[in-house]
Amino acid sequence: MTTRTRAIVAWLVAGHLLVGGLYWLLIQVPESNAWMLVASLVIALAALVMTGVIEVTAILAWTASEPMGVALKTALLRAWLGVLPLAVFGCVWWLTGAADDWLARHAGQIDAWIIAKTGWTKTAALHTSLVWVSAFVRYGIGTSLAVALLAALARQGPRGATSSWLRRGLAWKPLVIITAVLFVGVWLPWQAVSWRPASLPPTWVQPAFATVKLGVLYLVGNLAWAVVLRTAARQT
Repeated sequence: MTTRTRAIVAWLVAGHLLVGGLYWLLIQVPESNAWMLVASLVIALAALVMTGVIEVTAILAWTASEPMGVALKTALLRAWLGVLPLAVFGCVWWLTGAADDWLARHAGQIDAWIIAKTGWTKTAALHTSLVWVSAFVRYGIGTSLAVALLAALARQGPRGATSSWLRRGLAWKPLVIITAVLFVGVWLPWQAVSWRPASLPPTWVQPAFATVKLGVLYLVGNLAWAVVLRTAARQT
């Protein structure tokens, strides 16, 4: 692992921890009056801007040989553009969610049509495949499009929204890499979130094990995200 890679991963680890702290603060604010609602809005906007600064800085650090400090200065000016990639991912999320809901509502009709036309009754594999296809579109394609746009905006500013980011986001090579990294570095580790050895004694050992485990998963997730950003950065 190079010095730049370590610096970017450390930046993501610290930055995402700060954003997580802002989110925790947000859910602690009681929305009992107008002032509390304003406070919630300020915290949410701060978290949004901070996320933009973190991701844009990392993108620029991958694409240029300049120090992190120079990338941060540019990111401070372009952090607000991070709303656009979030909107792109949100649209993909909504569309796949709507498709999932439609399939769930019409699953019986689909099975009946297949049985009537083909006589094939083992349709569980089909529905499972559709779930995986939906997950690929939502997380693989959605993330690839979002980070491709983020990379274009980080490099070019608002002009990046009219560049060829859509083509780069759908290119097969970065799409395969990003999907594989998310699967191996995020989805698979997430399956161990609630796992613990049955032999652990019900003492301080259990919370200590949980803390170490979550810390390792958090580090692995940030390392995976660094690779995702690097893949998008190298496409610009």
